[in-house]
Amino acid sequence: MSGLAGRAVVITGASRGVGRLLAESFAESGAALGLLARDGTAVKELANRLPVESVAVTCDVSRPDEVAEAFATVAGSLGRIDSVVANAGIAPASGRAHKLSLDSWRAVLDVNLTGSFLTACAAHPYLAESGSGRLVLTSSVMARLPRRGVSAYAASKAGVEGLTRALAADWAIDGIHVNAVAPGFLDAGMGTAFSETGRLRDQVLSRTVSGRFGEPGEFAEAVGFLAGSGSGYLTGQVLAVDGGYGLS
Repeated sequence: MSGLAGRAVVITGASRGVGRLLAESFAESGAALGLLARDGTAVKELANRLPVESVAVTCDVSRPDEVAEAFATVAGSLGRIDSVVANAGIAPASGRAHKLSLDSWRAVLDVNLTGSFLTACAAHPYLAESGSGRLVLTSSVMARLPRRGVSAYAASKAGVEGLTRALAADWAIDGIHVNAVAPGFLDAGMGTAFSETGRLRDQVLSRTVSGRFGEPGEFAEAVGFLAGSGSGYLTGQVLAVDGGYGLS
């Protein structure tokens, strides 16, 4: 990830799972980090042990005031923000759509879709000032190929992909490149619910032409490329990192 060295990168949802792995990987590549998460204790512990300049901020991405304040705090500490990875997301327990409560539906969209929008808007002035701003949103293979029982999650991620293209068109004039990454099933984070359950694991592998779950480092490399200086002629794209899920 040579394109990340010297860049100031904000990662939301950084306290656990894939967000924590991204923070650790980006730190190894020499990026200064702003780490945002609802679990303030966990994210501060992470920032304290990383070998790069890091600032941790407690933040709920569904709350606009908290997001704006968090970005101001990071920019004040690091001096600038060059890249943002909108990674924060939630997934409810599986359940068919007609049994999903309206509160559950709204909670998922508030974090996954509205939270991505609020993160993007708070990031905009800093990314525009950077001169090489990069915004990476997090979609999912479920946006295109949903399983049964994930209507809210699939809808939120499909919305993220539409938002990615809309922001790329809106913000090209500001020198900001906006892309999304759509992970398949990783042996990390939410993916462990599938990799550690025999029946679910077999279902995933039967549809994945690579014949395995993705490794966290493979996902981090893809996100790092989109967040780094090497992706200068790439915008409005959704990069599927899914081992060919759905091709078979």
